[in-house]
Amino acid sequence: MKRGSITVFLSLSLTIILSLIGAVIESARYSALRMRTEMIMEMGLMSIFAEYNRELLKDYDLLFIDTTYGTNKADVRSTEEHLKNYIRYNGRPAKGILSLGLDEMMALNVEKAELTQYSYASDQGGREFKRQAIHAVKNRFGMGIVDELKKNARDYKNSGVKDYDVDKRREATEKKLKDVDLKVEKCPIGEVYDERPGIIETLVAGGTIVSDKKLDLRNTASHRDLRQGAGVVRPDSDPDSLVNDLLFDAYLKWKMSSYVNDLSHSSCSYELEYILNGKNTDRANFRDTVFKLFVIREAADTMAVFKDEGKKNQCKVLAAVIAAILFNPELEEPLQDMLLFTWGFAESVVDMKTLLKGGKVPLIKEGKDFRIGLVTSLPLFMTIPGDGNRKAKGMDYGDYCLMLLTVENKNKKVMRAMDVIEMNMRTKEGNKGFRMDGCIDYAEADVKLKAKKGYTFTIRRDYSYEPIIE
Repeated sequence: MKRGSITVFLSLSLTIILSLIGAVIESARYSALRMRTEMIMEMGLMSIFAEYNRELLKDYDLLFIDTTYGTNKADVRSTEEHLKNYIRYNGRPAKGILSLGLDEMMALNVEKAELTQYSYASDQGGREFKRQAIHAVKNRFGMGIVDELKKNARDYKNSGVKDYDVDKRREATEKKLKDVDLKVEKCPIGEVYDERPGIIETLVAGGTIVSDKKLDLRNTASHRDLRQGAGVVRPDSDPDSLVNDLLFDAYLKWKMSSYVNDLSHSSCSYELEYILNGKNTDRANFRDTVFKLFVIREAADTMAVFKDEGKKNQCKVLAAVIAAILFNPELEEPLQDMLLFTWGFAESVVDMKTLLKGGKVPLIKEGKDFRIGLVTSLPLFMTIPGDGNRKAKGMDYGDYCLMLLTVENKNKKVMRAMDVIEMNMRTKEGNKGFRMDGCIDYAEADVKLKAKKGYTFTIRRDYSYEPIIE
């Protein structure tokens, strides 16, 4: 038998050393638990933000968590529950697996997981949705698109078309003729202009095939009370600035269907037209859009005719002949103006046919751009077909709608765009309860975790879909 001994000094020393080793191990465990808490929180937030609505991203390039999760009820508490489940799993990933109890040393149990702040797509009149839409355009087309959008807006503003009142000017001309019996109902000029009041219905109903869909707007974003969240928490720019408003309009042209851009959406065929007018049928929205575009084209063509010396001279000669036949030389000037007004009107009708066929028309025409001749084709202007050449110079139907969007109310544009997205999303499987005020793209969470031996860790973090401009 061997005998051993230990001194009192060594016994005391070992006690201190073992206590120190135990303290170091426990301190390391505590630090590791704190680090794990942060990692678990980060993974939990990333996991719930990975549950974005795939259909919304595919169709509209938008990243939002849909809090309906395929049900008919949007509830942010469902997102909280998802966060809690992810944290619970990551807190004890080895639970139920043979680990000889070692997992208990680093186990963390969830006591609380709560979303304290979040932003809905519809917050502040849809500013969150608008912000993402703007970045989607930047990612798709680059910042170079801004210059083109600015140029088109500037050209429209400087053209004078917006302020050119054709009706007022024409009425002044008609006033000069009111005391003279021209038998206008039999006059070729009158016959052409008599077409004007019904031209919109002719273009909409007679010359085109128009959708008869009715829009169910009862439960859309602009027709109900919306949930309120935190709004835009980290604004990287003003969504309502001139440039961003132009970019949002470009997003609408890109993502929304229209008469000349069929995206095969089942709920609404003329989405761009709905955003412009807000009516509950495709036909009404299309009719009102055609009327607005017709006003632009008539003003532009009438301006162009009155500025073209060649056309003025042609009308002057014809007016002089008519005045001579009527033995009234004083009628020459007003008759010349009426011929010019009629010429501009007839040209605008052909322009509208061209736009509705997908062709292009310059905003301000030169003499060579006119398709109507005073003597050769003015009497037969309704029989002249539109030119569907998409490679011609000028602007197409969508570009003209963009001009209308620039003067449309900003809030109405955003709200109606959300209406369209909701209507389309609800037609897709698993999205019947979809609503924009149930979609979040920013969240702040408070989480409380408890470890063995009474350690409690509380952590607050936030997360969002940050825009990446390529």
